[in-house]
Amino acid sequence: MKLPLLLLHVFITSVYTTGLHRVPCGIGAASCSCSNTASSCKFDLQISALQTFTRYSTNGTDIHDLDGSLHYIDENGRIVSYDGTQFSNGFTEAGTVDGKTYRPFIAVNGRSPRPTLIVTENQRVIVNVKNKCPLTSGGVFRYIFKAHAPSGTFWYHSHVEGQRGDGLLGALIVREKNAESTEVTYDYDYDRPDLHTLVLQDWWQQPFMDVLSVKHSAGVYFPSAVSELPAIGSNKYTTTVLPDHSEHGIIPFYSALINGRGKHRGVPIRKSRLATFKVDEKKRYRFRVIGGQMLFGFQLSVDNHKFTVISSDGFLIQPIREVDYLIVYPGERYDFILTANGNPAKYYWIRAETLEVNVTRPNAPPYPSLRNSVKAVLYYSSSREPSSSDYLTIHSTMPSCTTSSPCVAVNCPFRRFHKSYNTKCVNVMDFQLLNPTPRESLPSSEPSPNQEYSLTLAILDAKQPNSCLDGCTCLHVLSIPYGKTVRLVLINFGIESHNSHSIHLHGHSFFVTAVGYGGYNANDGSVSTTNGALSCQSDELDANSFSTTRPCTDLHWRKGKRPAVNLNPNTVRKDSVIVPSGAYVIIQFVSSSPGYWFLHCHLDPHHVEGMALVLNVAETLQTPAPLGMKSCGDFKLPISNRLVSRE
Repeated sequence: MKLPLLLLHVFITSVYTTGLHRVPCGIGAASCSCSNTASSCKFDLQISALQTFTRYSTNGTDIHDLDGSLHYIDENGRIVSYDGTQFSNGFTEAGTVDGKTYRPFIAVNGRSPRPTLIVTENQRVIVNVKNKCPLTSGGVFRYIFKAHAPSGTFWYHSHVEGQRGDGLLGALIVREKNAESTEVTYDYDYDRPDLHTLVLQDWWQQPFMDVLSVKHSAGVYFPSAVSELPAIGSNKYTTTVLPDHSEHGIIPFYSALINGRGKHRGVPIRKSRLATFKVDEKKRYRFRVIGGQMLFGFQLSVDNHKFTVISSDGFLIQPIREVDYLIVYPGERYDFILTANGNPAKYYWIRAETLEVNVTRPNAPPYPSLRNSVKAVLYYSSSREPSSSDYLTIHSTMPSCTTSSPCVAVNCPFRRFHKSYNTKCVNVMDFQLLNPTPRESLPSSEPSPNQEYSLTLAILDAKQPNSCLDGCTCLHVLSIPYGKTVRLVLINFGIESHNSHSIHLHGHSFFVTAVGYGGYNANDGSVSTTNGALSCQSDELDANSFSTTRPCTDLHWRKGKRPAVNLNPNTVRKDSVIVPSGAYVIIQFVSSSPGYWFLHCHLDPHHVEGMALVLNVAETLQTPAPLGMKSCGDFKLPISNRLVSRE
């Protein structure tokens, strides 16, 4: 297995051993929390290749992955071994995932996802990762960073091939140093990231790179069973779409997980194990959501409960109240406040459902959802934790959206829902920071000379030559000086423009200063033209034609159409942003973090296929690799080393 490159989305700086808390984080731990009085926190993580539905013996620090026992879920929802052996301490969880899929996965400390690492703002953090090859067998790699502001919800994950989709991910929570102030500002009672963090995943019947290989080699045929040829006469798979008719499910949805648990649609609900979240009646809770999925955007809702969105990608925002749906794309993180004002004797579904719809039946909106989803359970402390048999008794309902009482959806991947959905979108340009950015820390309104880059989001077909097409520039590495205002215009025109993309930048957060949507058909809500402010071809008459087969060349702003940017102390900051089909998004930042930084689509089929480039920031100021660091083998960075890079 290649080295899983774990990316930790926080600043890295000097670390010293004074006040070091060696955080207990053994095999099977769901969360590992550092004392908020410590100046430094040390965690040990072990990466293992395991099999679902299998318990492994462990001594608490190591997993004996050659000593496993196969399990299944019986008719009463109990996890039972095939040979009848009773298990207690000294063994890992069985990893029942969606109740169906028996396949390999990648675990961190015996679980996937997890463990949740919890630190406090400004603490110094040391993470020793015991890994697989190209580290030597059992080798250790050390990460050192300081949890600078912003505090908030982050995560760690692999960036090698499809390993994130196979389970190599977990939450990293940086709590505010002055947490009481945040609680008062947003008026909530409890922030328990160990109990109220949701990691969303889409899940596949085999390792993700195998699924992607089927897509590439077999075209649009996906057999129903692994290792079987499609039946003769099988129908080709048709890519599913969003309400705006843009493509979404380029690979068939199989199942999904919340905190590693879910239910495949072919499994009786009593034979599934779902994630549960406990609350006290009338109390207000801060929930954290991480978009760990590989492909699908999910809309999250809590039956019979509205909530208030307070944070995006670690930055606190002005509260968005009375929210029914929160849309989370891969790579994004959101925090929300939920008031436990339901009937405490009942259980309630927490739903994460894809936005896929059937646009053929009926042939006019509102289009019915394909109901590809995963559920968890919200329950009150006055009731017992629900068992599998209790799932059958849950009859809570999704939000009802009417003309007189429309629903509110945050972070739509298009400008708006068609009016027939009775749903109002609150999108990224509607977000405002809670704590204004000091003016001296803002980028300039206009980019520094030669620091505006127009980037079309495209994947060139493998059958095309390995050279640039006429009129295009092959941007693989952008070299950027230190301390400049950089403007990136992310343009979703041309090839691959019939998808929304979740674009993530490493090493910097950015200000979202403008969004220009495409044109939408008033009758059915479909995106029908690209944004008219940009010309994608040399022929201006063809500027807003919606071609998904030709590259976007000779790109320029049409006369008088260059947009004014919205850059002020309250402009929202993020590190991942949705670029809708036919749209552009302008982001700006100061190149203050020397290093080689990845800019990529967080929809992994696109990322793996090449929708990515590297920003080489301030090359002469970059810290050289530490002495003794090798590409393969153990490496423990001395704790006294000083690092000036980020992530």
